Amino acid sequence: MDMPDKKNNFKKYETLEYLSDIKLKVYGKSIKEIFRNAAEGMFALITDIKKIEKAVEKNIEITINEKIEIEDLLIIWLEKLLFINEVNSMVFAEFNIDKLINRDDKSAIIANVTGEKINLKKHEILIQIKAPTYHDLNINRNDRTGIFTVEIVFDV
Repeated sequence: MDMPDKKNNFKKYETLEYLSDIKLKVYGKSIKEIFRNAAEGMFALITDIKKIEKAVEKNIEITINEKIEIEDLLIIWLEKLLFINEVNSMVFAEFNIDKLINRDDKSAIIANVTGEKINLKKHEILIQIKAPTYHDLNINRNDRTGIFTVEIVFDV
């Protein structure tokens, strides 16, 4: 599954073959875009995001009172979304990152996500993701193109 970004003429994400788990390669012009596209890609693995209505808006704030690696913040972000998906039976299709902070005294993400309650008549659950993993997790920036990439392995 490849999802092109119509505005930027490059893919948002693509699914890669990976043993018994699922690997997603995510692209973005900024770290915020990596976080947004990783979340969208993860929910596209779970269900057809084109069928998700924007009926419920949730504000998400994650704050850690110290600097952590940006990859750690990405994992925490995806875990938080999976937690809401599981506990509140929700799926999301739109992810707006309002703030992404990574300084010496604080790491944080403030975001707004939009989606709806899972309706099994409408939302076929394609796979059940247990968790994003740290396996080979590394956000990179291509010096030539300026595009950021990250490969995320999901435990399914």
